[in-house]
Amino acid sequence: MTSYTEDMNIIAAEMRKKLYLFIIVLFTTFSVSFQFTNPLIRNIKEGLLPEGAKLVYVSPLEVILLKIKIALVIGLFALLPLVLFFVISPLIKNRNIQIQISKRWLTMSAFFAIALFVTGVAYAYYIMLPLFINYLYLNASTSGVIATYSIFSFISFAVQASFIFGIVFETPLFLTLLTRSGIVQYKVLLEYRKHVYVFCLIAGAIITPPDIISQIMVGIPLIIFFELSLLIVRYTGGNRN
Repeated sequence: MTSYTEDMNIIAAEMRKKLYLFIIVLFTTFSVSFQFTNPLIRNIKEGLLPEGAKLVYVSPLEVILLKIKIALVIGLFALLPLVLFFVISPLIKNRNIQIQISKRWLTMSAFFAIALFVTGVAYAYYIMLPLFINYLYLNASTSGVIATYSIFSFISFAVQASFIFGIVFETPLFLTLLTRSGIVQYKVLLEYRKHVYVFCLIAGAIITPPDIISQIMVGIPLIIFFELSLLIVRYTGGNRN
């Protein structure tokens, strides 16, 4: 009984340490990034706001809440490497699972995780968002509607979409880690391929406005990255049983 209590205390202490680390990283990143939210908002406005459209704020706290949300999103991004480490690291030490992930491979995974996230954000910001924001703006203009966007809604949507696509672009790496660790089998991914397609299209419909073009621009990349994930798993020696 004493041994069990000591083990639980050790586990609780380790969890507290990890929680404190998460809080420190989140708070530090939030505090620093909050100072740079003004130029970020200005760049998003200049880069994505259609010509002729205007941004307004409709409540006194709207702009400050927007800055807090942007800083929080950046803080969550800073937590991603820690989450990856604390989730994968115990698997490497667990001998009950046939782990095929070396420390070198894990380091490379961290590098590719950042690179894929940045690529996803760039895709959303420079390709997807300009296309369908302008499409929606032109569609409204032909109806004689003047576009006046809430600054919180417009900038939040751009930041949220970019963050989501950054996560989406992590799919190949995520599935590769799962298969190499033996948690998910390659044949299971193949078996449920059609189900994943449907999920990707539903996710596209949820993330984007109720517009078929926007849904396709989200759903198709999700499907492409799932197929790319299968290809990578196949040629990197993932668990295929």
